Amino acid sequence: MQTEVNHKSAKTLLTKASGFLEGYSHTLNPYTGCAFACSYCYVRQMPVALFRMESWGTWVDVKANAAELLENELAKAKRKGPVTIFMSSATDPYQPSEYKERITRSLLEVMSVQPPDFLFVQTRSPLVKRDADLLELLGDRVRVSMTVETDREEVRRAFTPSAPPIPARLTALRELAARGIP
Repeated sequence: MQTEVNHKSAKTLLTKASGFLEGYSHTLNPYTGCAFACSYCYVRQMPVALFRMESWGTWVDVKANAAELLENELAKAKRKGPVTIFMSSATDPYQPSEYKERITRSLLEVMSVQPPDFLFVQTRSPLVKRDADLLELLGDRVRVSMTVETDREEVRRAFTPSAPPIPARLTALRELAARGIP
């Protein structure tokens, strides 16, 4: 599936966490939209997807100014209290566009200098291991969670045909764990 990539300037980056994200002060989404296009993704039924003319999974908006925004917003949020971030609640921070755009990496660079109290990284992509050097700098302030829907590739291909294969995800988790990244 071909994905249209658009570069946009975001107005804000950190969003107050709510609903099922109890325990986190903010969510952080480096992109809008997701090329993985998982069939069961709840975001495809949210306004961000419903009011677009294109089908979910065929477009990704890159938040080109994300690192600068995070630097300012993180400092402001830290003055108000503990900052615990869930990245990402409505997109995958390591979807295919990240190979070229490196938005997620730029955000981790900001956080390595100005660390939040806690960062939870949710992905289904083995690309996360590329940023192990930055994740290591966050020490016990970070956790990486890898979605593994099933242990059968034929099932994965039925529900998430554009997502990385299960063996690649498990290998990435083993490599992160070997480096001491929880």
